Amino acid sequence: MTRRRRYVLAGTGGRGIAMFARPLLETFTRHCELVGLFDSNPLRIGGANALLGAELPGYTDYRRMLRELDPDAVIVATRDSTHARYIVAALAAGKRVISEKPLCTDAAQARAILAAAQRFRRRGGACWVTHNMRYGPAITEMKRLIDAGAIGGLRAVNFHESLDRRHGADYFRRWHRMKANSGGLLIHKASHHFDALNWLVGSIPDSLVARGGTVFYGRNGPFRGRRCSGCRHARRCDFFADMWGNERNRRLYLEAEAADGYLRDGCVFDPEVDIEDQAGVLYSYRNGVQAVYSLTAFASYEGCHILVEGTRGRLELREVIDTRWAAGNVTVHGLSETVGEELALYSPAKGYRRLPIPKVAGSHGGADPQLQHDFFGRPWDAPPTARMAPVEQAVQAILIGHAANASIAKGGAPVRVQGLLKKG
Repeated sequence: MTRRRRYVLAGTGGRGIAMFARPLLETFTRHCELVGLFDSNPLRIGGANALLGAELPGYTDYRRMLRELDPDAVIVATRDSTHARYIVAALAAGKRVISEKPLCTDAAQARAILAAAQRFRRRGGACWVTHNMRYGPAITEMKRLIDAGAIGGLRAVNFHESLDRRHGADYFRRWHRMKANSGGLLIHKASHHFDALNWLVGSIPDSLVARGGTVFYGRNGPFRGRRCSGCRHARRCDFFADMWGNERNRRLYLEAEAADGYLRDGCVFDPEVDIEDQAGVLYSYRNGVQAVYSLTAFASYEGCHILVEGTRGRLELREVIDTRWAAGNVTVHGLSETVGEELALYSPAKGYRRLPIPKVAGSHGGADPQLQHDFFGRPWDAPPTARMAPVEQAVQAILIGHAANASIAKGGAPVRVQGLLKKG
C-alpha cells in the first residue's frame, strides 16, 4: 500500500467543507489525509473546524501554508476569481491541484494556468477540475451511447438550462452577482454545461455569437434594500430569504461578515448586480457540430433539456429538479408531480425508446460521490479515468464562457474562441 497523501483545502465555504473536507476526514482515509485549511478570513477557518469537529491547522497566508505543511496536493474551492492565483502558486511549488469549477473566470487567467501547468509538470505539478456533471448517471449514459454509435455521427446539440426563482435567485444574493467575482453565470454555472457538451461532442469550440442581459433581477425589481435581514420590504417580497435558520447561526455569520464584508443575503434587486440572468449562445465545434445553449435564471421551474442529434437518431434528456431546499418563497404548486428525469432515444429506423437511468445515491444526482471516488478513493498513481477533467479540457469550458461574455458586451459580435488563448 502506498503512503497516504497529504491534502490542504483552500476555501472553507459550504462546498469546500461538504464536498472535500468532510469526505477526506471521514471516508477517504485510506489514501488521503487532510492536514490544513486556508481562508482569507480566520473566523471562517474556526467555523470550518467547528463544523468538522476537527483541529486542523489554519492559515490566512497561502504561501506560508504551502511551505510549512508541504502538502502533496491542494484543493482550491475559493471565490472563482481567486482560483488562478492559488492554482499557479501550487503548481509552481510542484503540487497536484484539484480545483472546484470553474477553473477560473477569464481567458487571461486560463492562459496563466495553462502556462504554469506546462512549466511545472516535470516538478510534479498537475491540475484537474471537478466538473461533476460528467459524473451524472444520465450524462454518463449519453456519452456511452454516443461513443457506441447509437445515433450515428453527431451533427447538432442543444442545451437549455432553467434556474428557478429559488435556486437561481440565490446567485443574485451572493458574491456571484458581481462579474468581477464569478465571471457571470456563463462562467460560474455554464462552465459545467459547456464542459459536458465538449465531452459529449469530443471536440473543441471554434466560433461563437451570444446575446444576453439582466432582465429580471438587479434594477428590474419593484423595490429594493441592501439585504434581506432587516429589510422593510420583507413581507411583500417574494425573494425575501431567511438565511440563518437560528440565532446562533445568524451570530456566527454576522461575526464572519464583520471580518470580510461578505453578505450572504444581499438584495436580488440591487442595481449594482451586473451578471446576466438570461443568455443565449450559438457556437460551432471544430469537428463541425453546431451547438445552441440558453440559460434563464428566473425560470418558473428548475431543470434542463439536452438534445443531441445525429445522422441516425436523437438522444434527449429532460430533467425537472425539486429546489425546495433553497431559500425563498416562490414555488409552483403541483410541480412535485413532474420532478424527475427522462432519457429517450429517437431512431427513424427503430422508433422511440425510453432508456433506463441508473439510480445512484448522493448529491448532484449521485455525481459527487463518484467524482470523489475517482479523485480520492484510488491510489495516488492510479491512471486518470475518462471522466476526470484535466486542465486542458477545463480551459475549453472557460473559453466558451469568456467568448460569450465578450460577444454579449459587443452586441452579439462573433468571437473566435481558440483565439482567446493568444495574448492580446
